[in-house]
Amino acid sequence: MRFMAYTRLRAGEIAGLRVRDVDLAAGHVSVRQTAQWIKRHDREVGEWVFGTPKSRRSSRDVPILDRNLLADLKALKMQHPRSGDPDALFWPGRTPGSHRVDFDRVWDVATFRRNYFKPALVCAQLPAIRVHDLRHTAASLWLAAEFPQHQVSRWLGHASS
Repeated sequence: MRFMAYTRLRAGEIAGLRVRDVDLAAGHVSVRQTAQWIKRHDREVGEWVFGTPKSRRSSRDVPILDRNLLADLKALKMQHPRSGDPDALFWPGRTPGSHRVDFDRVWDVATFRRNYFKPALVCAQLPAIRVHDLRHTAASLWLAAEFPQHQVSRWLGHASS
């Protein structure tokens, strides 16, 4: 959740992150693709579809400004079982029917929301919010830190500033 709150990436952008996109030496994450679950109309199953971000401005480098998050991401990247493969997905998914981490599966926002986000809100006695609202948290934090509005807009990947 902290990654989402501090990087303001959309769920599909998080799901599409590859190991190569997390450049911790430079202190940023590169948004170059998205992942989306598409349910097939002709069948009961769906599939993950990878594509480009929603607009030209959505492809961007987003700084990681929180030192603690940067340190935690470095540790996570060092422990990643496929850290030497730049094409590997950065965030793991879960094995269906369990909470077991699976780096060969795509991170799924619906599973995250159901199993982690909503229970964390309840535990913290916070009101129900959407996962997407964490993008607003990041924007608010940046604006409160007096980053220029046009820069915040670019980091959010808005089509226009």
